[in-house]
Amino acid sequence: MASLGKLSAGVAHQLNNPLGGITLYTKLMLEDYDLEDNAREDLYRILNDAQRCRDTVKELLEFSRQTRQFMRPLSINKAIERTLFLIENQTLFHNIQVKKKMAPFIPLVMADAQQMGHVFMNIIINAAQAMDGQGSITITTRESAAKDRVIIEIADTGPGISSDNLSHIFEPFFTTKQEGQGTGLGLSVVYGIVENHGGTIKARSVLGRGSTFTIELPITQETEKGAEHAEHA
Repeated sequence: MASLGKLSAGVAHQLNNPLGGITLYTKLMLEDYDLEDNAREDLYRILNDAQRCRDTVKELLEFSRQTRQFMRPLSINKAIERTLFLIENQTLFHNIQVKKKMAPFIPLVMADAQQMGHVFMNIIINAAQAMDGQGSITITTRESAAKDRVIIEIADTGPGISSDNLSHIFEPFFTTKQEGQGTGLGLSVVYGIVENHGGTIKARSVLGRGSTFTIELPITQETEKGAEHAEHA
């Protein structure tokens, strides 16, 4: 995984410069020349395809940077609420009911807030896309019975994942989406982030009934105020 991360970073950086040139000169042609409609349509198609490539490069860079963390005590409930605030007004979620069953008093975890936000956003958006924007997503948080971990469950009412695919969903570049709609890196990035936080992530699914992702993260004895004081010092 580490070698693949380095390879991904190298490929991403090598692609960024030519993609920038393709985008720039395509835009200049659209602005500087009086072109026929068919020619403009072709140039816009080039721009769209270049943007798809840029999105793939972005995913590659996320994959290669997943070990860089700014760790501090984090409230998982607050992190989930922030994620939902960012995505709840997107068109994809207009016909999706989000049910929150979050325990009000659970311990903090030591985590990178931005990376954990990426984890939750990726899983939630994947669920919404799998349901074609209709259904429900249930988010549950609780403390483990041993009181040493925080457990997060994200369940959807989508079509589910076949047992053959379920064993591969965390592998880099594996995707069940149609060509051009996914890089297959999203869940592998999620897996790497959770693992680097000392946690675990598992998925279970029943065809026709939906999927559930379960994340477990170790708790910390530190407090948010203590972390702020240490950072200030």
